[in-house]
Amino acid sequence: MYFPFLLSAQEIDETLLQNLSNNEIELITNSLSGEISNRDTESELDIIQLDETLQEESDLMDSNMVNGKKFGYDFFSTSPSSTVAVGDLPLPNDYKISLRDKFTVILSGSKEDIFDLNVKLDGTILFPEIGSISVAGETFGEVKEKISNLVDQVYIGVRVDLSIKNLSSKKISIVGAVKTPGTYLVSPFSTITSALSYSGGISEIGSLRKIILIRSSGEKFTFDLYDLLIDGDRSNDITIESGDTILINSASQFVEINGEINRPAIYEILEDESIEDIVRFALGFTQTANKSNISVSFLNLKETKIEQKTTSNLGYTLNNALKVEVFGLLSEENFSIKVLGAVEKQGFYSIDEYEYLHDLIKDLTFVDVYPWLAVLEQFDQKNMVKTTKLFSLKDISTYQDIKLFPNSKLYFADLDLRTYETELLTQNLIDDYSLNIFYKDNVFKIPVFGNFSPIDLIKLLGLDLSDIELNVTYIVPSEDKVIYEDYRKITALASKFHTLILRSPVNDLITVNISGAISFPGNYTLTPGSTLEDLYRAVGEFKEQAYLEGIILNREAIREKQLESLEIAKRKLNEAMLISLKANPNEPLNDIEFYSRLTETIEPANLGRVAGNYSPGSKGSINTILSDGDKIIVPNKPFGINVFGEVLNPTSFQFQENLKVNDAIVLAGGYKKLADKSSVYVIKSDGTVENFKRNIFVKDLRLEAGDTVIVPRMVAVDSAVLNALTPITQILSNLAFSAAAIDNLSD
Repeated sequence: MYFPFLLSAQEIDETLLQNLSNNEIELITNSLSGEISNRDTESELDIIQLDETLQEESDLMDSNMVNGKKFGYDFFSTSPSSTVAVGDLPLPNDYKISLRDKFTVILSGSKEDIFDLNVKLDGTILFPEIGSISVAGETFGEVKEKISNLVDQVYIGVRVDLSIKNLSSKKISIVGAVKTPGTYLVSPFSTITSALSYSGGISEIGSLRKIILIRSSGEKFTFDLYDLLIDGDRSNDITIESGDTILINSASQFVEINGEINRPAIYEILEDESIEDIVRFALGFTQTANKSNISVSFLNLKETKIEQKTTSNLGYTLNNALKVEVFGLLSEENFSIKVLGAVEKQGFYSIDEYEYLHDLIKDLTFVDVYPWLAVLEQFDQKNMVKTTKLFSLKDISTYQDIKLFPNSKLYFADLDLRTYETELLTQNLIDDYSLNIFYKDNVFKIPVFGNFSPIDLIKLLGLDLSDIELNVTYIVPSEDKVIYEDYRKITALASKFHTLILRSPVNDLITVNISGAISFPGNYTLTPGSTLEDLYRAVGEFKEQAYLEGIILNREAIREKQLESLEIAKRKLNEAMLISLKANPNEPLNDIEFYSRLTETIEPANLGRVAGNYSPGSKGSINTILSDGDKIIVPNKPFGINVFGEVLNPTSFQFQENLKVNDAIVLAGGYKKLADKSSVYVIKSDGTVENFKRNIFVKDLRLEAGDTVIVPRMVAVDSAVLNALTPITQILSNLAFSAAAIDNLSD
């Protein structure tokens, strides 16, 4: 994969820049931005901008490079709006004169006169009766002294007063890992940091610690932005001069620090900097930090794996480190049970007084408590077991005889808010037991545990049931159970992922789309519970060329999950590429690049297929209940075979009787070098998969029209990073080839 924004920083050799003229540096800058144009030397210089596509790619890689927030890059959040200097600022004597500066000269005494003098392109001013005077590159103080001396030689009794009427903007170049490299006109008082704002700031792959300023003379200065951001020291943030070049190389190392420090973030680390340095960047330890228990994750380049080390040495260097975690001091209250939420007296209750949960609940006074689900979190120190128990105040059997342990935590939710300040895993468990109530266009999630009656929860929500059917559907997927009954009579035991559907004559209707080889394609509105067979009866006749055994059913919910998997795979590939580049800069990335390109071939519209035989009268069509938004495609009868993957000529060709897998691969040019011959499989026209084993004891698989032969790719390089990607690459291959098979069948 090509990283143009990364190469722009790395391809510039500092020694080469030092020996270049201003014009040559400007040509390099123009080349980097992809925009070289002829300019008149006396016209205002146009600000060069990067191509939008390049910028978007840079931003994408920046966001995928490291999880978390990188420190310091938002310092350049605003760009200057003007290059003109403020007129009433005092001009220092060390200000260097540039082309197009304008002087105002006042002569007084024996000769009185006032006139303006422009600095011409040759760096001189034309002083009446004296002639040309070279001033460019000299300081304002030097020019004043020079002109005063010349006036004294030419005139007698004449005093000269010199001021600058207009200051010219400075032309500088900003190159490397910035958001918009180019050549800019900047304010004459700009420093390194303010000048960088003209380019949009430093890209998150660029270094904040080694900002290089190169004078036209070749002299170089290095500025560490952390001096300003961390220590408030801007002594090295020097004023720029016309012809300067600011170079931003790529950062060599980022380290994330979190835990018991005041400013968790990702910081750029220089060679041989230590834990003490990054803790200082993070504004120090918190009061409860355990300084003797600091974990460092680092990259073992020899074995290409990530390892962890625990240390108390703040001088431990962070070379090759990826993450630092500062743990907190442990405290234990062996005498208390913490009660939070909708109770009259929140706080700690003695473990000596309450051995069981039901004993404590009897002594609690609740205030507007939500009774259908409460939480007990506790840790059995003897057996080293951490548990989370859900219970219901409405069902005493859910909390009867539960033994309490020291440092247990009880959470009772408010009746209206129904929220719990618990750990993430506990919240996930609560979400699993939340009842999904489908009501008209809304879905309500109500946490519930133990025995309950849906009518109580409906009353709690205050739902208007005047236009709702009495019979509702209660679905318990864990028990494969569906109850269709009067909602006033239902009692149930809460189960994970359970659902209650309140039906209304209008809102329960579903809409599906059917297309392809049928007489009347389009959208059809059906009653809930309708099957594919019901749809076929509504559609009417199929066309003569319809291929009924290959009917495709696409479901939006499955498509969304596959798209989510695809996005995760893309992110993992980007992360793997960066790790591989850092660990082995010279190792080719052929495998990762192959799967990265493969993600771009997947057409989202072809995802979401539910494999199976859905021909009219089949079990699939009779038993499949349609969902709102389902799409059914009736393809034409296929006349070909497809071969995709690691073959010399991936292609489609006309079906032949008695054609076998090996025959099809031969017709496609045979295997490529990286073909995984042991993993060849066939996607049948109904979406099901049949494996093909290359074994002398197993007969070659016979193909049918519409089948697709898939030859997967082997991983060429054996490394820890690539091996970790195996599940991702399998998912990508399956999605890509399944989508391609659908595309060929539905065309």
